[in-house]
Amino acid sequence: MSNFMMNVISWILLILIILTLYLIDKVNHLSKLSSPEKPVEAEEDMEPPGDILFAGLEGKRLWDAMNGRPIAGFDAKLIDALRVHFEPILREHIGATFKDGLHDGVAKVSNSPASQRKIDTPRGFVNSWLPSQHLGSVYRVAHEFAELDQDVREEEDLVRLQQTLDSVTQMLHQRAGIALDIPYSEWLLDDASRPERPTKASDSDTLALTDQSQTQAPLTQGLEQVNAYEEQQRQDIAAEEDALNMTAEIIEPSAELKMV
Repeated sequence: MSNFMMNVISWILLILIILTLYLIDKVNHLSKLSSPEKPVEAEEDMEPPGDILFAGLEGKRLWDAMNGRPIAGFDAKLIDALRVHFEPILREHIGATFKDGLHDGVAKVSNSPASQRKIDTPRGFVNSWLPSQHLGSVYRVAHEFAELDQDVREEEDLVRLQQTLDSVTQMLHQRAGIALDIPYSEWLLDDASRPERPTKASDSDTLALTDQSQTQAPLTQGLEQVNAYEEQQRQDIAAEEDALNMTAEIIEPSAELKMV
């Protein structure tokens, strides 16, 4: 085979390779255009990121760090600097547990408060963990407070609940190395923050009867007022008729005397 034919065959093979690569690239480009794009998740549906200040410290690990236990990779000075940021997390966790106790006390149910709770912060959120025995005491105080009748609450019961709440929360702050300036009882046991109690009833039938009686009471009072008004009107009309009859009897004899 001559050199000329060898060159022709080489050029043909090179052109075929180039065409093949071009076709492959074109097919890939068309496939990308035809495939639907993945929808972008809305920002409001996305979970906020964790608080960068507590990166690597969450849950019981964070509580242990606040209790002074050494945590690998975290300097003691850094832990002390985080206490001022942990204080609102601790306060929010205790307050949320107290609100759960109030809600369950009004609903006449009892639950065990979870030791771990997700707490929102200005920078995201933190998974906070507190000892179950302390949270249980806070929950029971709120539960019992909600069960007390607001009109007949004994002063000694309020004092006992106040002392228990302040004692438990003071212990939590001491263990976390955070000063407690205002006792929790001064804002958690405030009557204004106490939810309204529902109607005392054991079942839906009792509630229905109570609602019906409350609805009928104004109607009954209205009917009584209407009946009294009508009776007064009848008495007034009868009195006017009697007065007219008496006037006629007096006038008629006087006219006969004038004619005589």
